[in-house]
Amino acid sequence: MTSELKHHWQPAEKQRHAIAGPLPGGKQHNEGERLDTLCGRQVVAAASNELNWLWPTCDACMNVAKERVGATA
Repeated sequence: MTSELKHHWQPAEKQRHAIAGPLPGGKQHNEGERLDTLCGRQVVAAASNELNWLWPTCDACMNVAKERVGATA
């Protein structure tokens, strides 16, 4: 089993979206940065704060994320 991250999560456009690969440099994305998501959309990153992490998870990103890690449920 590998510990390398296949994706990471980022608040963007009132949802939490999954982005391919590990966080660049281990740091959060900058507010306003354009990101390509696992659901196939391009979104604008929101500031990473306690409230934004409570936004709902994008269902399409979650489905792709599960496939990428081999989850069956």
